[in-house]
Amino acid sequence: QFEHQSSSVFLGRDYNKQQNFSLKVADEIDAEVRKIVDTQYKEAQKILKHHMDELHAIAQTLIEKEKINEEEFNSFFE
Repeated sequence: QFEHQSSSVFLGRDYNKQQNFSLKVADEIDAEVRKIVDTQYKEAQKILKHHMDELHAIAQTLIEKEKINEEEFNSFFE
């Protein structure tokens, strides 16, 4: 939202973005994004650890059957 494209994209990169904020604000944005990513990463790890038995059972079933449907997947969590 804070940056504006000043010309067309070249080779998939956006070299010519115009920055309408200070380096301090850029640092604050980076810190907030990092905080969000770190928090959600920890939450994802917690969820995966909590359901580790189910995940192993799903993996074993997938090794045996190669695919499962939604109903079969959900049955592991009931």
